[in-house]
This record gives sequence, structure tokens and C-alpha cells, in this order.
Amino acid sequence: MRLKLLYIALAALALAIGAASPGLARQSSDGDILQQAINKPSATWGVYGAGQKSAPVKDKTVQGGAATKIEVLTVGANPWDVGASQPLTGKIAKGDVLLVAFWAKAESVDGGPASADIPAVRIQQSAAPYDAALQGGIKVGGEWKMYTVPGRALIDIPAGAGAVGLHLGSAKQTVLLGALFVLNFGPDYDLRKLAGG
Repeated sequence: MRLKLLYIALAALALAIGAASPGLARQSSDGDILQQAINKPSATWGVYGAGQKSAPVKDKTVQGGAATKIEVLTVGANPWDVGASQPLTGKIAKGDVLLVAFWAKAESVDGGPASADIPAVRIQQSAAPYDAALQGGIKVGGEWKMYTVPGRALIDIPAGAGAVGLHLGSAKQTVLLGALFVLNFGPDYDLRKLAGG
């Protein structure tokens, strides 16, 4: 059953970026896209920081039916004072074309709009100095959507020594994070095919 959910979620990923890369959408039907994954797709995020509270939640309206809810209660001095992460299993070579894709939605805080600011979505070393191979920012709205951050790796990261990290501490906000997918297309893939993601 878990493998079936993975295929469904990967098919959704392919559809989400398929407009920018029809070839990727075709690959998902026969499972080829699994060869690009350098993580074990999961909706279980490790959350850190003193100014937050988090919990796993069930939600049938998101692919996979689960998420991690994170409430940023106090804004720290730095955006990374509150964050969420997941480990990577595969290796990254400088110049590889990478894609971070995950489901997310925001909830209203104190009657404000349902929005969240994630100023840094990073593929990074999982230990100090936490150098980034890829970094981008996103704004999350009030409906479930797959958000993507594509780019070319700036550094090498050995297998098992990387992670995806999200900086969440820039505002008092509530965000739900669903399944994460990290794909490595290698150095020869045309990054422009992912630019619409």
C-alpha cells in the first residue's frame, strides 16, 4: 500500500511540473521517475526551534493523507531559528540539476490571511557548516499545492550527508507540510524544463 501511495504522489509530482516538462510526466507512468529520487518521500518532518509547536496530522485532501503541522509562535532573530527538515539518502555532485517538491498549505493566524513565508528551501549539508547545494524561497497559500524549487547544485554532498531544510521562523505563521520529493536529474538535464515549477 505504501508503494502505491508513493506512485500516486510521484504521478502527482509529474503532473505538477508536467506543463513545464512533458517528458517528466510521461516518465511517471512507468516508474522511471523513481530513479531520480534521492530521498525516501515522506510527510514526516523533523521540526526544531524553541518558538514553535508541531504535530503530525491526517488530512485526506492532500496526496498521501498526512502532513506535519507547524505553528511558529514567536519570531526569532533569524529565519532559521524555527525550521523543518528531512534527510537525503542519495549523493549530489556540483552541477547536478535538482528539484525539491513538497505539498504545503498555510492556515490563518489571528484572523489574518492564510499565508506562510518560507524564505529558504534548502538542499544542504546535514551537519555544520550546513552549506547549501540549492536554495530558493516560496510563499505558501491557503490551499494544498505542490511547491517546487529547481536549481543546479553549487556543491558536492556525499550520499547520506544531505538534508532538505526549510526556514520557517521569519513570521508568526502556521504551515502544514506534506510529502517531500527530492529529485536529482544529473548534470546534463535542461534546467529550463523545470523553471515553470
